[in-house]
Amino acid sequence: MSARLTVTRLLQNPLGHPAPDGAPGDIVRVSDGTRSIYLTPQEFEDSSEQQLRYQLAADGWGRAGSG
Repeated sequence: MSARLTVTRLLQNPLGHPAPDGAPGDIVRVSDGTRSIYLTPQEFEDSSEQQLRYQLAADGWGRAGSG
């Protein structure tokens, strides 16, 4: 079973603060509870859930192999 994805839209100013409800934000954080990726709002809108999960998994593999 796949973990639920959490999507948080963030602002650049003040950096990292949540965007107001309904605002696209400047950065989108996607997390599966163990890893997070950061995308532009357009990158997020253009990605399917499967693509987001692949990016999260690839990021985890990259970090595991970089140590």
